Amino acid sequence: MATQLKTVRPSDLPTKRVRAPDGTVVQMKVVQSDSETLAEDLLAAFRSNVRRIKAEQRKRRAEQDAS
Repeated sequence: MATQLKTVRPSDLPTKRVRAPDGTVVQMKVVQSDSETLAEDLLAAFRSNVRRIKAEQRKRRAEQDAS
């Protein structure tokens, strides 16, 4: 019998702020390597990153189209 996997949302993961080499502050999702739901945690972090990157690209594209 198959068991249903726990669903992990990106908001369930803790966020850490770090400073990039160029001085900007970057927020990162933190994934615990010994977590029982490691695969789901990684997927949630990946989805969060993709959503953020796509939003930034849309914003840049809209700014370029406006000028």
